[in-house]
Amino acid sequence: MPYRFGERHAGESKASLREAIRYLMLLWQLRLSDQTRRFVRFAAVGASGLGVNTLALLAFAEIQGLHYLVAAALATQVSTLWLYLLTESFVFRGRAGTRGPLARMGLYFGMNNAALLFRGPLMYALTSVFGIFYVASNLISLLALTALRFAVADTWIWDATRRSRRAAAPALYNIHDIVTVRSTVPLPELEQFRVEALDGPPTIDVRTQARRPHRVTAERHFQYDERLGVFGFWIDVSLGDLIDVVASPLLARSPHVLYTNVVEPILRWTFVQRGYALIHGACIAYDDHAYLVTARTDTGKTTTVLRMLDRQRRESATAAFISDDLTLVTSEGTVLTYPKPLTISKHTVSALNRPALTRRERLGLPIQSRIHSRGGRRFAFLLTRSRLPVATINALAQWLVPPPKYPVQRLIPQVKLAREARLEGLFVIERGADDEFRLDPDEMLDILMSNCEDAYGFPPYPAIRGHLLQANGQDLSVVERQIVQRALAGVPGRLIRSSSMDWAQRIPALISAPAPSREPLPGGLAIDGAVPEPGTGG
Repeated sequence: MPYRFGERHAGESKASLREAIRYLMLLWQLRLSDQTRRFVRFAAVGASGLGVNTLALLAFAEIQGLHYLVAAALATQVSTLWLYLLTESFVFRGRAGTRGPLARMGLYFGMNNAALLFRGPLMYALTSVFGIFYVASNLISLLALTALRFAVADTWIWDATRRSRRAAAPALYNIHDIVTVRSTVPLPELEQFRVEALDGPPTIDVRTQARRPHRVTAERHFQYDERLGVFGFWIDVSLGDLIDVVASPLLARSPHVLYTNVVEPILRWTFVQRGYALIHGACIAYDDHAYLVTARTDTGKTTTVLRMLDRQRRESATAAFISDDLTLVTSEGTVLTYPKPLTISKHTVSALNRPALTRRERLGLPIQSRIHSRGGRRFAFLLTRSRLPVATINALAQWLVPPPKYPVQRLIPQVKLAREARLEGLFVIERGADDEFRLDPDEMLDILMSNCEDAYGFPPYPAIRGHLLQANGQDLSVVERQIVQRALAGVPGRLIRSSSMDWAQRIPALISAPAPSREPLPGGLAIDGAVPEPGTGG
């Protein structure tokens, strides 16, 4: 609202430089959130800590003659004490939360020493590989973790809402009346299946706690532990009529990792026991006819499906969304929706007409896309060859910078949704020289099963896969293949290679072209062994 200053008729103006500064400070407080102001104070305290850390580093390295990595570890103890005192009295003053001062100090020291697991390799690479002076390497490693350390301090060590979150009711999910999940940590990927109550005990019970449970009677039981305690990634799983999953507190802060790397692999093989296969493929329905689109991870499947849906919506066509990343199929050829949020990129958004994203979400997308891009995941898989705690690093990274995941309704407003349909075709998309050819049944099956395995593989999956595959004396990987094999019987399939990623134009044209539906094709597809009927519980 515009306003005008009136003319002064008496006295003197109280306007001064001091009042102007006060006015600007009030604007600053109104413009920024409490968390942003805390981060500014945290960064100011951290800047003083850089000086303390550097002086201590030089003292240990130059005066005492210690190796620069040992000196950095000792300097961390000195600067941590300095930083804790300032953080306690300046950054989080009056926000003690539910922990005492000694507990907060212990956690703060633990956080900074855990950070040495990442700072040490980074300093070594910068100093010993790239020849950067060790003092500069130390400063770079400290600055690189500033935002992460603030996130841990703000949401965990000095967390004032910790008690109220602990008392929150668990989230409940019912997936097509096939599998039910109860979780103390809300799982965004299952949000479309969330319910108010379950008819009975859950199939899978998920919770996080500080200590691993002591199991006495569990027959099928396994653990995965990166030996970092409450700061790291660990899970303890008991398999039975009730699948009990206990995870480290870190995973409560990183629900995407808890779901993707722990819950989803368990769900996959639990579905198989009940006669369903959770396959790696997107699915679009035209009326009651479903078409799968499968590809290796990071090929462009999500962008292709969104472009197809966006184009069909603008043309008032009948295309409906069933799922993007994973689709449930039965041996009879029925597909069921599995509407996880879609992981998008800046390129994906630019390909759509009007996605309903806020300005803040759009501004954060370039950073999120870079970290969670194909290159970022490739780098993460390279780390799995090292002895680093990769699952912990992944959880911390996704806590600090969550992946850009959004429900399809946010990306394509008014999109049509379908719960189930009859499988009528499969398209395999690949990058390469433009080409297209028909797939025989054996090729379709091999490609689809290979893509399913490609969707998994990040720790801890390689270590826990063997435990999940065995049930009632069966190899569930064989049962899964048989379910998919029967679902694909008589379904035509095509492989489409493209150098320009134009699958969104080519696939609808192939779907609209007249073709026989679900007629037997030449090839193998020999069905061996019994497959559980859907809903029988295996």
